[in-house]
Amino acid sequence: MQPNSILAKAVRFALIGGAATAALSAPAVYAADEDSVERIQVTGSRIKRTDMETATPVTVMSAEDMAKQGFTNIQDALESLTSTTSAMTTQSVHGFTPAASSISLRGAGANRTLTLINGKRLNQYPKPSGGTDNFVDTANLPMEAVQRIEVLQSGGSAIYGADAVGGVINIILKKDFEGVALKYRHGDTTNGGGGSDRIALSLGASSDRGNVSTFIEFTDNEQLKATDRENFGLHTDKVPYSEYSQYSSYGARIAGGKGARALTPEECTAGGFFWDAARSICGFDRSEWRDLQPANSRFISSTNFNYELSDNISLVGRLDFAEAKSTTNIEPMAINDYDVKVDGSNVTVSAGDLSKTFTNKATALGGDFANAEDGDYYYVRRLHEFGNRAGETKTRNYFFTAGLEGTLADEYSWDASVNYGRTNVDVFRSGYATVGGMFDYITAGENGNSLLKNMSAEDVESVAYSPFERAQSTQKNVQANISGMAFEMPAGDAQFAFGAEYTEQDYETNTDSESKKGAILTTGGSSGAGERSYWATYAEISLPVLEELTVDAAVRYDRYDDFGGNLSPQLTIEYRPLDELLVRGSISSVFRAPDMHRVYGDATKGFATVIDFKQCQALGGTPSEPNADPRINEICNELHIDSTTGANKDLEAETGYTANIGAVWGGDSLNASFDLWEWKLDDMVSDISASKAAREYEQYENMLTRDAEGTITHVNAVAQNLAFQKVRGLDITAGYTWDMDNMGDLKLNFNGTYILLSEYQLSPTDPVEDDIDNGGLPQYRANLVLGWYIDDFEATLGAYHTARMHGMQYKSFKASGGEDFDESAHEVASQTKWNLTAGYNFTDAIKVKAGVVNLFDAGPNFDPTATSWPHYQRSVYNARGREWFLEGEVKF
Repeated sequence: MQPNSILAKAVRFALIGGAATAALSAPAVYAADEDSVERIQVTGSRIKRTDMETATPVTVMSAEDMAKQGFTNIQDALESLTSTTSAMTTQSVHGFTPAASSISLRGAGANRTLTLINGKRLNQYPKPSGGTDNFVDTANLPMEAVQRIEVLQSGGSAIYGADAVGGVINIILKKDFEGVALKYRHGDTTNGGGGSDRIALSLGASSDRGNVSTFIEFTDNEQLKATDRENFGLHTDKVPYSEYSQYSSYGARIAGGKGARALTPEECTAGGFFWDAARSICGFDRSEWRDLQPANSRFISSTNFNYELSDNISLVGRLDFAEAKSTTNIEPMAINDYDVKVDGSNVTVSAGDLSKTFTNKATALGGDFANAEDGDYYYVRRLHEFGNRAGETKTRNYFFTAGLEGTLADEYSWDASVNYGRTNVDVFRSGYATVGGMFDYITAGENGNSLLKNMSAEDVESVAYSPFERAQSTQKNVQANISGMAFEMPAGDAQFAFGAEYTEQDYETNTDSESKKGAILTTGGSSGAGERSYWATYAEISLPVLEELTVDAAVRYDRYDDFGGNLSPQLTIEYRPLDELLVRGSISSVFRAPDMHRVYGDATKGFATVIDFKQCQALGGTPSEPNADPRINEICNELHIDSTTGANKDLEAETGYTANIGAVWGGDSLNASFDLWEWKLDDMVSDISASKAAREYEQYENMLTRDAEGTITHVNAVAQNLAFQKVRGLDITAGYTWDMDNMGDLKLNFNGTYILLSEYQLSPTDPVEDDIDNGGLPQYRANLVLGWYIDDFEATLGAYHTARMHGMQYKSFKASGGEDFDESAHEVASQTKWNLTAGYNFTDAIKVKAGVVNLFDAGPNFDPTATSWPHYQRSVYNARGREWFLEGEVKF
């Protein structure tokens, strides 16, 4: 008996014995060359195999496909997926993470969508989305280094552990690149703003034993301002197509009792505000100060290396570095934080623990209260003298992996690696003041200062404050895997995979001392620190029961030091009655550990704009409808309140399942697939939003703080395991190729996702809610891409369709609409965007490409239920409009 044969049997006996307690992963593979029998491991399985399609659906986007469709970066490509239900982008200039991006697959949320590079986990962004949810930032991933992106459109906890609920995004980088390539791309929009430049340099050298490849990329994106999109109606708060749009009531006025000074229309406009004659109020146009997309620049580098130490062992690794800077601008501060009490001749100004009394109301605060009746008042003021509230975010990403991989006994593939990732985020803000600083200005001297008068530059400088925040997260990981033949069966060889990993994670986010105290006007904070570790072991076995039937079983056990262990099994079936036809099915358990910030973070202080339904109705107003009374109008439309979201150390893991059944046809010219899928997650970690608490006040009154008049001033929420969410849908794909002889080839590809059901329940006593009916979720998305290839020329026309949907606040409008409620009047229209690109290879070394993205200048569709700017859903649409690009590449 040969030594390798003896060793193979010994290895097989040892590993199968250990793997019998756990059987890892569901399949899904990248298409190999039809003439090749090389086994490939791709997203969704640890077992290498030759199948073109397997039991779980995977979408593959090659670098060439992404370029042909005109995508500038990875985020654009991921947003185009029909299985992407929403995205967080840099449009969210008001949020906690305006410099980061992410996507949500199948409605699971960005924090439940796992992102990998070459199968390895990425470090989480240290600043949580919304101040609560951890996620992986896709904004700084390298475009030029990408070979392809594989998207597992199914849960993958049995293979990858936590986070893989909605799906898995695996970005596969290029390797073994040789030579030098330089690429430059310039793009701009036809309506102005948002121009971009990208320079990419690829370097690679090989020997007979290894290769080193380096990819360097620099991008620079111009600011896109709201005033650049007058054609979409985003340049102003008051837009003609929305009966609910209006200028901000936070211009300059005194609210409360009677007799206080009010600005005349002339004084209002002279002070830099806007006189709203319909409401007789001194308002403000916020849109003139806002970004739709921040200016940003990014430097990204990725170096891959591999070296054969022997015939059976190779050293492999990667070193990534990315640095980015993003600058966001929004409107100046609006305050109502300073209470004024008039009592006889006394005027008392207070804010929290601060208080000062003036004894002559005729001269106090510029005489603003000389004729005021006794009572409580407060200033409502937009402090435009401070300029934009601006934020500069600097991000640095580091990732290093090194390991060994090889073959054992000519039968088994194995690998072992150590991996380290770190993300640093520094945020510096301007355009702010502290509560105490502004109090000192208002109460300065013998009589104080009127807030109805503009502040001088010297006064602004004396009270201005620049908050800052520093955040860092790290991840350390060790893992090892082995796969190969388990044993022989009549229909073929059974294959197995077995492995283990250990991971440590930590994060810390810290703010300046004033922000920690909540003492900064109009800005919140999200600080905290925590660490966790976990280990996991997993196994998978693939059994060819018949020549036409293969059954895979998988299981993974994860053990966390802070909330315990979880076992995630999976079962998949592949049936091939014909060479061209695959019938497939899978069911697997999924779980997710609670976000670290929801467990270890400090209370997140924020601000929200709500409709106070209870107080609005008590005052005789109608929610969402303008009112001539400024105070009623504010309460019924744009009540600005403080909010707090607290952490919860007693959170438990989210658990559930994902299932899929479908069929795939693969012929010479026609290929198609059909998959029915469903996922459900119980004990979902979430919190009640401020707008929901205000709307459903009877149920959540314990979360609301009201003033003496009964108006909401604060909403307090705590992270908790709520009830469940379930989503069910259909995925359909089809492709056909025409050989037109001398006219080249024509290829047509279709992808579509239809949401059949999306429902959730916040608590066991709540009713089950319908996401589709409540609004904000498009029920289907579809892409149609046509490519023409002839000799050295290629052209691609893509159509990207988003269905009609109910508006974001549809549920609220329906509840108050009565019998005459018009459903169609509260819907967002469907949208189809077209991209056209063309490229020509002059030689093997010189290529040019040009294109128009959003060919017909489709803008973000207006949401008739959105009562505030920008009146469209930023997680679904963007306001870039039509843009063109020109790209050239030279290889040496």
